[in-house]
Amino acid sequence: MSTQTRVTPNATIRSFRRDDEGDWIAELSCGHSQHVRHRPPMEERPWVQTDEGRAGKLGVSLPCLYCRMPALPPAAREYKRTAEFDAISLPAGLRKSHTLKAGVWAEIVVTAGRVLYVLEDDADLGIVLRPGLVGTVGPERPHHVEPEADAQMFVRFLRVDG
Repeated sequence: MSTQTRVTPNATIRSFRRDDEGDWIAELSCGHSQHVRHRPPMEERPWVQTDEGRAGKLGVSLPCLYCRMPALPPAAREYKRTAEFDAISLPAGLRKSHTLKAGVWAEIVVTAGRVLYVLEDDADLGIVLRPGLVGTVGPERPHHVEPEADAQMFVRFLRVDG
């Protein structure tokens, strides 16, 4: 098992929008989005509080943790999917470290709430999945999930035939 930390790719800020709570989100060139909050001392981004500040950050690069997820091969096709689980019905095996077989890929699809997806061979990189942000799991990569109480999710299994 590799414990080498992968480099976090950068993506440029294309635009901004607010979430349901009023916090600012940067829309990135890679297609992902990222919260950009000003909450000292944890997050120092006073520029996000003004139109001028945000405008000045358009085109600036931010590290995108979501881009560190494995990339699903274009030829991968779904061959099976689980039932939809909630935080109570989620099998215990998905909550602890496990891997997929060689040649098998998966997508963790969250339909409600949030699920923490932990890539254990990438310095325990944790990515919070939500509706619209699918977690990709590569073959033989140790990982687990931690659902929030209101989470609902299913897993799609894929492979490349031929």
